[in-house]
Amino acid sequence: MATINRPSSIFTRSGAAAILALLLAACASGPESPTASSATPAVGAQPAADSEGAAGLTEEQLAAQRAEEAAERARQAAEAERQRQAELARQQAEAERRAEEERQRLAEQQRLEEERLERERLAALAAEREAKLARIEELETQIAELQQQVAAGDALSGAMREAVLVSEQLLTLLTEEQAKYEEDNLDATGNLVDPPATDAIAELEARRDGLLEQIDGC
Repeated sequence: MATINRPSSIFTRSGAAAILALLLAACASGPESPTASSATPAVGAQPAADSEGAAGLTEEQLAAQRAEEAAERARQAAEAERQRQAELARQQAEAERRAEEERQRLAEQQRLEEERLERERLAALAAEREAKLARIEELETQIAELQQQVAAGDALSGAMREAVLVSEQLLTLLTEEQAKYEEDNLDATGNLVDPPATDAIAELEARRDGLLEQIDGC
């Protein structure tokens, strides 16, 4: 019986050793110590902090970008306004230039028209003076002829004397009329200061012509 119990004791010691080994192995592969466990979150927190820093930097960059874009829009708006004002100024200057050219054109046209009218007026005055001078010369010739006939003792010396008298009056009146057309007897508009004695001249010419017809009829 003693021989049978000895192997059982050996088995018991071997089993205890195996259990002890298993327990030691379990302790070696078990949970980490509190120190190691607390160190692990610290290592994992670093990427989170870096992520937050990166997010903050991105916001600053976006803010800077928005500010730059706003400044660019403001610059473009200011440039557009400057160009608009410059275009308005150019258009206004062009309109003023055209208006000035039109004013000068009209002024030149008016000046030329006034010069033309002045030339026509002066030409008419010159023609009127020439016509009156011709009438005066003609009248002087008639008076001289009548005076010669009177001096010759013509039977119609009475009518001739009257014709000479009327002709002399007409000559005096025509001479006065001719003097009216001098420059110092014209007003600012070129008209005669003293109106022409048209009716008096016509009356004397009618008397003279009647006397001359009477003389020629005899």
